[in-house]
Amino acid sequence: MIYVLKFIAAFLLPPGLFVLLGIILSIYLWRKRQRFGGLAFRLSACLTLLLYLSCTLIGAKLLGQPLENSYSQQQPAAAQVIVVLGGGSVGSVPDGTERGGLMSTGAARLLTAARLAKQHSLPVLISGGQVFSDGVSEALVAERILLQLGLPQEQIIVETKARTTKENAAYTAAICHERGYKNVLLLTSALHMRRSMQFFDEYLGKQGIKVAAYPCDYTLNPKGQFNPRWLVPQLQAFDITCMALHEYVGMAGAFLQR
Repeated sequence: MIYVLKFIAAFLLPPGLFVLLGIILSIYLWRKRQRFGGLAFRLSACLTLLLYLSCTLIGAKLLGQPLENSYSQQQPAAAQVIVVLGGGSVGSVPDGTERGGLMSTGAARLLTAARLAKQHSLPVLISGGQVFSDGVSEALVAERILLQLGLPQEQIIVETKARTTKENAAYTAAICHERGYKNVLLLTSALHMRRSMQFFDEYLGKQGIKVAAYPCDYTLNPKGQFNPRWLVPQLQAFDITCMALHEYVGMAGAFLQR
């Protein structure tokens, strides 16, 4: 019974509600096709189908799984520094006695970096600036959190200028050159890793710096078997689809700019 209720609820709340409204509109246009023409029905049906696929795990897996499977976690044995890319911050929100916090993606990346840094005694280079005027520097928030988690100050390096993945790579390359790092372990979300490696291979590779990937913050189960839940509209699936599309557009833009 609980699964039936969840299925019904999925179509009463966004994004399932919008799919349901699209289905109703498509049926109406089909019944009134002599008045509106067949093109209106076909357009409505196609858009509804695309919306439905984008908010199910089927669509999310089709777009997101190839990105998350692009790189496996490399061993940090040869690395001289762990580079962590910012994943978004929220300015002015309370965080204990401080202000400013990390969004879930950034927090997941930082937690993984903190574990690796302690296990392998490696410095952590956090790259992420203040993107919007009402925000806060991601790197400074992350630095505060790492200190509170017990990582010593001398093990933390902050880069506070980068606002894009391209700038992450450019500013990180400058710091690595200055400090003499030749082996870097790049840590970011699995969905974001392929685009990140595009830029880091370009900017750090020019200086003879080797970059190894360490994807984290996975959103999809690579060994998950099909079940009816894959067919139900979900906000989480829609979020993954949007993030995957963002990555593909970003990679295409980077390719065209070469």
